[in-house]
Amino acid sequence: MLDCTCKMDKKIISYLKAGRLLHLVTLTEVLIFCFILSLPGVKSWLAGGHSFLKILALSPAITLPLISQLDARSRYQNYKLIKDNLYIYGFQKRLLKPFIKSRCQRDAIKAAADELEILHLCTEYFKDSGYRWYHLLPDVVFDKPSVLRTRNFWATTLFEKKYHPKINFEKVNLTISFN
Repeated sequence: MLDCTCKMDKKIISYLKAGRLLHLVTLTEVLIFCFILSLPGVKSWLAGGHSFLKILALSPAITLPLISQLDARSRYQNYKLIKDNLYIYGFQKRLLKPFIKSRCQRDAIKAAADELEILHLCTEYFKDSGYRWYHLLPDVVFDKPSVLRTRNFWATTLFEKKYHPKINFEKVNLTISFN
């Protein structure tokens, strides 16, 4: 029983690390919503009529945390994929390149690389590619903003397919090659 709890704790920690920024965004959104609810007059406003308008006004408080958590779930799928690939093939820039243009995906890579003890290589690669801590928005927002209106963008951002890891990291030695 204790061993099962430990495995679950590791998965939760990995999930939190892979979506670090997104979890922070969710927490901030929830705290702002709680603060707004604590303001004088808000409770009486909620108790009054015009339910549709209130639901419309409060919808961002519900949808924004949901969106960031769906994104975090997708980044966790990226984390599992990249961790498998880094373990199987070793550190190779070509494995990271498809995930580098988004801060949230870079966080997922960092979480996987940290667990495989090659975080320094990934951090160096991101730095050499011109990314710094303050590059928060995905490159596509600046390169081609119209992609934000496509179904594929939202499908890969919020509804990434579940990835089933090929490697059981509970049973392997975490040593990889440095190509």
